[in-house]
Amino acid sequence: MRGFEEEMVRERMGRIFAEAEEARIARTVEGRGPSLRARVARRLFEAAVAVERDAAWNAVWERMEAPRRL
Repeated sequence: MRGFEEEMVRERMGRIFAEAEEARIARTVEGRGPSLRARVARRLFEAAVAVERDAAWNAVWERMEAPRRL
């Protein structure tokens, strides 16, 4: 009986994955991905985060190099 249940679960999971893949392909074909504006905004945000990360690291590094007061 256990083997039968496992097989049913595998079949169900296979159907779920197949449906998910079909939906992903349909979205790709329909072109319902992020708009150009959204993609550009995301890239600009990533660039801003990268710049801020460097600025933050420079501030930490300068603080570490500063002479300590006892």
